[in-house]
Amino acid sequence: MAINFNVVCTMSIILNLFLAAMEAQAGALDVVTKFGAKADLNIDLSKPLLDAWKEACASPTPTTILIPEGTYLLSQATLEGPFKAPIKLKVQSNIKAPADPKAFKEPKWVSFLHVENFKFFGGGAFDGQGTAAYKREDSPNTDGIHIGRSKGVKIINTNIKTGDDCISIGDGSKNLDITGVTCGPGHGISISSLGKFANEEPVEGIKVSNCTLTNTSNGVRIKTWAGQFPGIASDIHFEDITMANVSCLILIDQKYCP
Repeated sequence: MAINFNVVCTMSIILNLFLAAMEAQAGALDVVTKFGAKADLNIDLSKPLLDAWKEACASPTPTTILIPEGTYLLSQATLEGPFKAPIKLKVQSNIKAPADPKAFKEPKWVSFLHVENFKFFGGGAFDGQGTAAYKREDSPNTDGIHIGRSKGVKIINTNIKTGDDCISIGDGSKNLDITGVTCGPGHGISISSLGKFANEEPVEGIKVSNCTLTNTSNGVRIKTWAGQFPGIASDIHFEDITMANVSCLILIDQKYCP
């Protein structure tokens, strides 16, 4: 009887966990079921996503926005805070940018501004469709992720393929944790282009660990403009980095000129 009891208990626990997961999924702001998004490359995801973001920002309780499985077209989106309670964005899908670069009015695709207590996860993919416009390895100013004037950001277990920096870290970035990132092709992971403008904020507390870079022009680097404005980059840690077919493994360039 004890064995049967244990089996029943185990099955009950599994069922309860499954039901809890289903309830959490059901309580999310689903851009498809609630906001009318469609997994169709002829229909823009921007408005449903922004509508969901607006509702989440106004919520006094924690909210999860869900983009379920499928392939979606996203023209451009700026997701901006502040918000009243933590927000999670769960992306299970493949999201594609317009294939024509002329479709972009600004040199950015998806931006997060003035956010705090925000988590972005889900195992999905953002496809900039760079190869439709140019050879990916030769596509300047196509940074995968750019961080600036942000604190406490974590980038974990992410695969980035691009024509510029896989991750670029700009002024004012503090206490960043980048781990488990796979980069390549691209220009590596960079603390980048500091000192170009006056009154830039210090960069400090940057940790890059357990990352893999393959077929990149650089590994990890710090680059600053020569003869421009003074600045500070301190408490920088690069550790447990695996590199293969990387042209320059570690680079500190104080006379950067693109």
